[in-house]
Amino acid sequence: MQLGFLKHAEADNPFTVTSNGIRLINVNTLPAEQEVFLRALLAHQIPSEIEDFPKPIFSPLRIVLEVLAKLESENLEAKISKDEMASIVQVTRRIEDVDNAVNKIKEYREQLSQIRVARDKRQFVNAYRDNVATTLTGQSSGTLNDYADSNFRYLKLTGLFIENGSSLKIAVHKQTIFEQILLEPWRPIPSVDYLNVLWSGAILPTDNAVKAIEAIQATATLLQNNGEQITLPQLRFLNQQDLSHLRLNLEEDWLKVLEKRFASNQVNEWEDILEYLKALTRPIRRGSKIPQGEGPAYFEWVLWRAFLAINHLQNAPWEARRFRIDEEFYPLGHASGGGSDLIFEFDDFVIVGEVTLSSSTRQEAMEGAPVRKHVADMVDYYAEKGKRVYGLFMANTIDTNTAETFRLGVWYQQDDRKMDLEILPLTLEQFITIFENGFNGVQRRIDYRMFEELINDCREVCSTLDAPSWKQFIDEEINHFVSRMQEIS
Repeated sequence: MQLGFLKHAEADNPFTVTSNGIRLINVNTLPAEQEVFLRALLAHQIPSEIEDFPKPIFSPLRIVLEVLAKLESENLEAKISKDEMASIVQVTRRIEDVDNAVNKIKEYREQLSQIRVARDKRQFVNAYRDNVATTLTGQSSGTLNDYADSNFRYLKLTGLFIENGSSLKIAVHKQTIFEQILLEPWRPIPSVDYLNVLWSGAILPTDNAVKAIEAIQATATLLQNNGEQITLPQLRFLNQQDLSHLRLNLEEDWLKVLEKRFASNQVNEWEDILEYLKALTRPIRRGSKIPQGEGPAYFEWVLWRAFLAINHLQNAPWEARRFRIDEEFYPLGHASGGGSDLIFEFDDFVIVGEVTLSSSTRQEAMEGAPVRKHVADMVDYYAEKGKRVYGLFMANTIDTNTAETFRLGVWYQQDDRKMDLEILPLTLEQFITIFENGFNGVQRRIDYRMFEELINDCREVCSTLDAPSWKQFIDEEINHFVSRMQEIS
């Protein structure tokens, strides 16, 4: 409601989707989604008919943009830390007060830089925020912190910003549109027009063909400077819709450049990956490394990162995952139904990754058929490439009925073709043992081919063991697997 994606309607239909809400429903790429949120937040001002707040009227987004621009013009680092957001920026409610806010940030940074002890720095930050809470807002210091977290999340939704450490700064590929927005002086939207503008989404500079071409050329240059081959069409002959598609496609290309860099760096991030893997074995509570309610998404995400670290994938990092990520490569939800969670393609074989946090007999009921179908579909898909397909099923605990289903590994396609599938169920603890021993040393000791050997070794005895015995055998094989890795060093 506050961002204008829904509005009140008639009594029989208390809510209806606005035109900008429909735009959000229809987008299918991250840059397109970010643009919808940018339209919403550029239009959003408070107070309004749907959001009560003391006057004067102001635009939260525009305040942040003006602060960053002023910091840059003052030769200060153009970023806003979460503490600066909590204590200075978010309590600035007039464009005319931006200069004062920037002076406060300058003094704040100077005072903080003179404090050497980390504990003393934290005390200064807390005392400063406490004083602001008491004298300016009448709210608690903790509430200011919570608002700062929310503001960071909302601002990042626009795509204009990236979070670097605990600070927010303008994304490099959005520098042009950032400057274009600021060229137009801010004026409050008249009350009579506000709701219609909010529901439609604000007009962007790039809705103008000249500005769109300027943004396209800037992004193309950025891509070329980073080794990408870009050939632009004759831009002056494109209509506004084609210019918009081209601009958003180039932004998506840039995000893929960043994702490739992220992927290649995961081998250096193995300790962070390991922390997330271990966090998934514990109850997810407030303050956990994994946000509450997002365990399934983070399970897929961390397994994706683990195999990026193991390296040698033949498919692109975005092809290896079926879940969406944000600009900082965190998951935006778990993979949608109807396909595999993860697909790791190597030179002559493929591992289909499937994960769940379910346990007990529910596990087999929920996962038995879908996992086998997903693996079977990938067997058919990769048959033309001559690549063998394995399934890797992971959970905190493997129910014996689940193990039995995968031990048999039988699936019939709709044409009644019988398929004998090779699926290995592993507990998360077992995978952690493999991963930690594979990286914990001077020399990286894990190799992707070792996974194929492990699956084959474990599957070799399927016909001779029952499910409980097979689970025990898998555990023993993992111990042998770890011993072989340790011998490498």
